[in-house]
Amino acid sequence: MNSHTTPTTTKNGTAAAAASAAAFKSMMAKRAVAHYHNVMAAKYFAAAMTGFILLFSIVYWTRFLYARFASKTIRESSVMRGQVASARLARQVLNHPAYGFKSVGHLVVVLIYLGINISLIVTYVDYSTLIGIAKRCGWIAFCNIAFLVFLALKNTPLAFLTAHSYETLNPLHQVAGYTTMSTALVHLIVECLYFQRAKKPHELLEHEQIYGMIAACSMFVIFLTTIGMKKLRYEAFYIIHLTMFMLMMITVAMHRPDLVDKEVIVILVAASMWGSDRIIRGFRILYYSRANEATIHPLPHGGTRIVLRRSPSRAIPGTHCFLWLPTIRKFETHPFTIVSTSPNLELVINAYDGFTSDLHTYAVKNPGKSLRASVDGPYGAIPDFASTADKVILIAGGSGASFTFGVALDTVKRLPEASKTTIDFIWTVREEEAVTWFAKELAELQRSPRVSFFLHTTRPSPSNTGSSTPTSPIPTSNLDEEKAIGFEVHTKVSPTSPSTSSIEKKDTNAPLTSKYSHPWDPTLLDVAPGRPDVTGLVKDVVRRADRHERILIGACGPDSLMWDVRRAATNAISISGPSVELHGEQFGW
Repeated sequence: MNSHTTPTTTKNGTAAAAASAAAFKSMMAKRAVAHYHNVMAAKYFAAAMTGFILLFSIVYWTRFLYARFASKTIRESSVMRGQVASARLARQVLNHPAYGFKSVGHLVVVLIYLGINISLIVTYVDYSTLIGIAKRCGWIAFCNIAFLVFLALKNTPLAFLTAHSYETLNPLHQVAGYTTMSTALVHLIVECLYFQRAKKPHELLEHEQIYGMIAACSMFVIFLTTIGMKKLRYEAFYIIHLTMFMLMMITVAMHRPDLVDKEVIVILVAASMWGSDRIIRGFRILYYSRANEATIHPLPHGGTRIVLRRSPSRAIPGTHCFLWLPTIRKFETHPFTIVSTSPNLELVINAYDGFTSDLHTYAVKNPGKSLRASVDGPYGAIPDFASTADKVILIAGGSGASFTFGVALDTVKRLPEASKTTIDFIWTVREEEAVTWFAKELAELQRSPRVSFFLHTTRPSPSNTGSSTPTSPIPTSNLDEEKAIGFEVHTKVSPTSPSTSSIEKKDTNAPLTSKYSHPWDPTLLDVAPGRPDVTGLVKDVVRRADRHERILIGACGPDSLMWDVRRAATNAISISGPSVELHGEQFGW
């Protein structure tokens, strides 16, 4: 038999090799095209988010400059009156409360954000192969990781550009987190299907693929703890959230470590932003820990007042800072609203579970004691009530008064003598004795003829009813103070506990005074029973206002109160009436 290859066999072999080379070349070309489109999708995502931010920045600064510098001639011009009318109609629709969201405007933002993600996922994708779909979802997940990190920055440039600080961006941060997890999950499932159909399941055991699975598991743990633990045990949730986030960032970077593919660059940018923010915060804590102390004073019904020796130079009442008390929690900081900065930074904290409960218990056992302390801040973007409003309405529920008292005091101090600005101060508390939490601030505000008080209590004082049953000083909420600025005024109270029973016996029949009180006249304050008629009060102020005046409403409290305030403020907006603005201090939507 002839051992030499025949010409026919050679031709067939050459043709097969050529076909194989052509198929490989075609496959590589398709991959190159797919990669190009994936990179472009990431660029379009960045451009869309940048455009979003620019739009909000332009709207904010246009309105700010108009309110601050527009002359009466400009305001009365037909062109501006038409634009103002259009803007008010838009705000009336967008500011209206929406179920599940803070407002219709927030719902619109979420829908636009989700629309951008969906459009980038489904366009210019090779649907002929599962790997093309998987990779596009992976790229969008990478982009969303960077975006959600940007939204979570405490030192965010958005506070200056759009007047939205990190706490008001937190709901969008959550939506970005859910979107990231969803796209990552689709990426994982579709890629597993691809390897199974291609009969290459062994490739799932490669190191890069295992790192990707670990990252996906980390995201899933974050998701589960967010929906199941955040409201019940916030401190435990935060530790798990932070740990899983760092694990996710590391394993995602190791999942696609090649710089040529550019995916890891997105993660490096996100990690740089997060690391820089942490370094800045750590430096502030270290700087303000020098020669700093916090003096603690227990207040009736679970309140604690803290007075710090040193405070940030830019601290403004109504904003908030992160407090570090290593005696109570060595490795934790918690945000609280600044009530006063003159002469010292002061905080009034309501006791819930966790840190705030331990702090109040310690204060009761050691009243007036000074502890080592530091602060990080201030944070928050609030309007300039003193310069931009003719009438101010401040509405608070429970410990949300930390915000409204801070704003009221700062506004009164900064207003010139000739100013005709007035302040209507509305505050709802559960127990009447809680009014003493802000005895110092009440004493200062009572000296101002600009301020009108409307105080309400949803639970009669035991001293007035003659009841001998002690009232628990600590609301039985599982939320920490920083995640519930104002407590829900209709929440039931648990029976007395051993840790607080001595306080209850001491405070049950106590007069409206506290160890940290100032001379103020309680007889001048008419504390009405029940909830305030927020809608009626807002309507009355608007009815008495001139159409050229600007009414600024500031509110802080539980969801039910904020819903009523937003609805009342939205209904008060009209084309021919005064300008009505609302600023709500509320963590979450």
